[in-house]
Amino acid sequence: MKNWIWAVIIVLLGVILLLSASFYIVDQSQNALLMQFGKELRVEKSPGLYLKWPVFQHVIYIDKRLQSYSPQPETFLTEDKKPVLVDFFAEWQVTDPGVYVAHLHDQANAQAQIGEALRTALKNRVGSLSMQSLITASQQTVSAPVLTAVNQHLRSLGIDVLDLRIMQVGLPPQVLQATYKRMEAEQIQKADAYRAQGKSAADAIRANAEKEKTTILADAYRQQQEIEGQGDAQAASIYGNAYGKDPQFYAFYRSLKAYRHALSHKTVLVLNPDSPFFKYFRHSLNEAGK
Repeated sequence: MKNWIWAVIIVLLGVILLLSASFYIVDQSQNALLMQFGKELRVEKSPGLYLKWPVFQHVIYIDKRLQSYSPQPETFLTEDKKPVLVDFFAEWQVTDPGVYVAHLHDQANAQAQIGEALRTALKNRVGSLSMQSLITASQQTVSAPVLTAVNQHLRSLGIDVLDLRIMQVGLPPQVLQATYKRMEAEQIQKADAYRAQGKSAADAIRANAEKEKTTILADAYRQQQEIEGQGDAQAASIYGNAYGKDPQFYAFYRSLKAYRHALSHKTVLVLNPDSPFFKYFRHSLNEAGK
């Protein structure tokens, strides 16, 4: 009796396991490739519950969502042999699960094939454009020919690159440093040229200022001499008029001025007492003696 019960339990477990192995579920984000003895039977692309023969058949699930390929920036040469650093990423999708599994087996191999195809196509495209054309080109101008060339190869492997975006086009670090140094040298050269021009202009301004200064001083000196000459002439005229009106007073006034200048600052004069210079002194002494 007990052996019969165990036999029934074992049979039921076997049936349950057989039934569970006979069904498979396809998620909405997956494609299911049904294989039998290494050969493709069919592809289930719609989500749901499906039936298969256990043991003889197995299912390979393949992600049908968009997947990203985002490598490190790559360096390419332009048509004018100038290196540029291109930063890009791509979106790809499995379009034929059977071919994809047969040729690539997994996502790692797919990424490698996509990277190789993109690098080759980008190298050819960048090499057909000059540096100026590449910088000013639109996204579509650069990416459209690359996508066409890439998909001609990758569609035979069951995948399709749907979008390619060029994030940035720049110079490689070593070229960028050399460019910065060259720009710095050019700016230093320009600064030196500006300084030299400024010094030359300053020297010219100083020379003109000195010239104007000399001219102004000469003109001022000439005007001074003219004014002094006019003053002296006017003074001489006044003195002449005064002398004509009272010659004795004029002679006395002139003698006083001579005394003032000659006898200032403790001046010592050794003269003959009968000198005309002492005329008015003698007159004053005679008056005092009276």
